Amino acid sequence: MFSLGAYFGHYLHAFSDVLVSLFVTARPFDRRLHLLVTDGHHLQVTKFSTVWQALSRYVRNISVQSESVVDIDTVQQGGKAHCFSRVMVGLKGRDEKELSINSSESQYTMKDFRHFLRSAYSLDKTTATHLRDHDGAPRILIISREKTRAFTNLEEIVTTARELGFEVVTVTELDSNVSRSARLANRADVMMGIHGAGLTNMVFLPEDAVVIQVVPFAVDWFATNYFGEPSKGMEVRYLEYKIEREESSLVKQYPPDDVVFTDPSSFRWEEFSPIYMLNQNVTLNVTRFRPVLLEALELLHQ
Repeated sequence: MFSLGAYFGHYLHAFSDVLVSLFVTARPFDRRLHLLVTDGHHLQVTKFSTVWQALSRYVRNISVQSESVVDIDTVQQGGKAHCFSRVMVGLKGRDEKELSINSSESQYTMKDFRHFLRSAYSLDKTTATHLRDHDGAPRILIISREKTRAFTNLEEIVTTARELGFEVVTVTELDSNVSRSARLANRADVMMGIHGAGLTNMVFLPEDAVVIQVVPFAVDWFATNYFGEPSKGMEVRYLEYKIEREESSLVKQYPPDDVVFTDPSSFRWEEFSPIYMLNQNVTLNVTRFRPVLLEALELLHQ
């Protein structure tokens, strides 16, 4: 039994706070267990139906109550009772780091979790394209957010990537339809995007793929801890591009000597988030960024 409350509605935290730990907790039972949830919403349950079905033989049809996960909140309201000889309350294996497994508490690793996801979502590509063995163009998946932390010169970025020999696929989001997101990510050799929940889909990338995280101004700590460090346990290669002040839309909103630029750490989260997370876009300097794409190509040759 586990909760789908708190930040489960956020794509990154759904994986980091619940799905990874649920895998660690449920996997030893070899699907011979029922899943009981609380604090959830029907849309949250259906969104990850593939995961529930892969972990429990009793979850067969999310739309049929008797064949779905057991929502104990709904059961209580309906006056029904479910009896079990044994109940495990809560999840284990949660590491302090995002998208990670506490190795001291679990026999599983993030490699095992990624293998589980590939099997659950029927993802065929296990290894990224090795260019020394293939003549085809490597595929780069560019996540271009629409509302905030968006690329303002996406066409220029796409043109540069194509000039270097990439097959380019662009998407505006990668979190609403998990199955679609999983397929798109798994087919990519390189995935790039500005810091955001869409980069969580690195869990679906094939082994030896490359992740490029574009780090907006003042967002370094979040970029490192949410995706940079976790990537080390996933058998993917990680590259980071920290933008310069001139590449941030903040230069059009604040004077050069404003505290927004001189001392970002002085802001509390309530002040920090609206400035740097919710109202910052990126105009990528493609000349400065080009070496990062070349490095990604070099990694695919290794």
